Amino acid sequence: MATATDLMTTGVPTASEQHTVSETLSALRQRSWEELGHIYLVDSQHRLVGQVPIERLIVADETVALSTLRGAPPIEVRPDEDAETVALRAVERHDADVAVVDRHHSFLGVIPIGRLLALLHEEHVDNFLRLGGVSGLHPEPLAEQDTIAAFRARIPWLAIGLIGGFLAGGVAAFFEVALRQEIALAFFLPLVVYMADAVGTQTETVLVRALAYGKISVAKQLLREGLVGSMIGGVIGLLAGLGLWIVDGRPAVALVVALTLAVTALVATMLASLLPLGLSRLGVDPALASGPVATVLQDILSVAIYLGIATTILS
Repeated sequence: MATATDLMTTGVPTASEQHTVSETLSALRQRSWEELGHIYLVDSQHRLVGQVPIERLIVADETVALSTLRGAPPIEVRPDEDAETVALRAVERHDADVAVVDRHHSFLGVIPIGRLLALLHEEHVDNFLRLGGVSGLHPEPLAEQDTIAAFRARIPWLAIGLIGGFLAGGVAAFFEVALRQEIALAFFLPLVVYMADAVGTQTETVLVRALAYGKISVAKQLLREGLVGSMIGGVIGLLAGLGLWIVDGRPAVALVVALTLAVTALVATMLASLLPLGLSRLGVDPALASGPVATVLQDILSVAIYLGIATTILS
């Protein structure tokens, strides 16, 4: 993953806070700059002490010292910080001023706002494509996309889905006796699978976004999502069970569906939390856990839980 160093530029003006506006403007005219939104103030050891917005500099009296024109402190980041996290922090603060400093607070450079916006756009498109099971495809207009490249980008995830479908079918075959005993169980299998996928996708979306802002406590995340999943599963299961009992009149089937929805909602939130957190700990983009991979795992587990509960209650 990209770091702050990858986006940083050193082509920015620096000055001592004792310098006057006249001295600074003279220095600015001597060369071109990659980024000229601020004048960064440094001490004798090149440690960052503040910044002066360029708009203040050009309208100030030329005899004034830069120390009197200081603006709000810039966002300070370390060279090895995740670039997407830095970009999100800048957007959240509505601040285009991101300075890179080392552990001794020495000024290294800045990250231009254009690069931050380009990174956020690229990450957004990439995550969106992964959610749909497409990877390695450049976000160019549809008419300009290479057919073979589009095929290669889509087929791996579909192959994973195909394998997952066979595995889910194998799980269902293992519970063939329960299905023969109560054929109505097959009618509600799509409902069970859909609800687990929907709950899992919600958890993944929220968690992947939170991970982009920095590290998350695994224990707190699992506890929080466990409680949320239990509450969602309880409400959805209760509503579904009561509805089926009233409409269908078979309390045993209603109980199976209700318990399954409650359990699979909890399992889906746990799985959707563990996958991104695990990938993040391994240094892999947690967005990889979204889309087809998580969906396949959730489908297999949902089918196994549903038919396992059905076998226990109806046998």
